[in-house]
Amino acid sequence: MKSKLFLLFTLAFLSTSCSKQDHYSAFETFGEDNHWNQTDSKTFTFDITNENLSYDIAFKFSHVYDYQFASVPVQFVLECPNGTKETLNVDLKIKDATGKQLADCSGDVCDLIYKIKEKTKLTQGNYKVTISHHFKGAPYLPNVIGIGLNVDSVK
Repeated sequence: MKSKLFLLFTLAFLSTSCSKQDHYSAFETFGEDNHWNQTDSKTFTFDITNENLSYDIAFKFSHVYDYQFASVPVQFVLECPNGTKETLNVDLKIKDATGKQLADCSGDVCDLIYKIKEKTKLTQGNYKVTISHHFKGAPYLPNVIGIGLNVDSVK
């Protein structure tokens, strides 16, 4: 009986000590054709419940291995609970100057993480991040598997 209680206590302790207080993660794929259409902006919404913490907001860009472009023009629009908007235009680097992939790749799938905001204080409320691209070569950005957004509390 004591060993069962000890095991139960240990599991309860581990589950509460390892859980994040504030975390959001979402990912959307672009289907079998892997085309991110220029008209297909993605909007992610998340709630901040503890404004005493700092947060990292990260963009996840999943693409096919050996991506044909060295960089991609991406726009992030962050809308705060009070209605203010911040627009960030980024030339997202896919490869370094030598042509090496910057993403972590497993087989044919590569995941690139770009920190939009690091250790940022956010007020309590509902946030919206809209992500779009401004690629000029075609009406779509080819070989994009999907995009996502992660928000994590940090110390």
